[in-house]
Amino acid sequence: MLSKNRIRELQSLHQKKFRQKDNLFIAEGRKIVSELVNSSFSVTQLYATSEFINAQNISQIKRIEVVEELTLEELQKISNLQQAQDALAVCKTPEDSEPVFKADGLYLFLDSIRDPGNLGTLIRLSEWFNLDGIFLSQDCVEWTNPKVIQASMGSFIRMQPISVGEDFWTSIPKDLSVISADLDGDNLYTDSNPPQGILIISSESHGLSSDLKEFVNRKIHIPAVKKGAESLNAAIAASIILSDFTRRRHWQ
Repeated sequence: MLSKNRIRELQSLHQKKFRQKDNLFIAEGRKIVSELVNSSFSVTQLYATSEFINAQNISQIKRIEVVEELTLEELQKISNLQQAQDALAVCKTPEDSEPVFKADGLYLFLDSIRDPGNLGTLIRLSEWFNLDGIFLSQDCVEWTNPKVIQASMGSFIRMQPISVGEDFWTSIPKDLSVISADLDGDNLYTDSNPPQGILIISSESHGLSSDLKEFVNRKIHIPAVKKGAESLNAAIAASIILSDFTRRRHWQ
């Protein structure tokens, strides 16, 4: 049984300030936690049902500092979900790696994406389309937010986002395309430019940040078949653009 102090400590990790202070984050659910346990991520604590623990690789379980068997009722006390699942892991937040660029690479830069569900979905898209990297502006929701972790369905393990500052744009190769979605841009479906570079996806409500405009050297837009339709949200726009880019990169 968990002590009241341990419950408070775990519950605190649902808040950004404590995640940053302790350099830890929480992940929940059988699929995500099982993948984390068997990954290179440093899992420091595991709270799970006996069925989940017994189904894991013994050598991987032994490397975790704290492993406690709990019932679903006990897991509910530390869960961020309406209905607790059978496993919750506490992991060390890995340090951001240095960006590496390839001339023919395709990267995603997320500008002011503050909705956790959108960010989680965008991380999943990055893995699905096998992008070469995903970067986050400083004002994006942090990728260790529990709702982002949940929405990513484990993709953050294999496609870890990198948070970058203003110096990011001065470090990229000068011949690398920086692409933004813009109503005045080229039609996505008739665009003949190479499907590579850094694709900026911005918040639907705020649009492209003013300080990024000077770095954009290519614009595209997704043409609407029916005029007057509402704009697309960030994750939907990204999925359409990345799908077409991937078709051209691999099947054309």
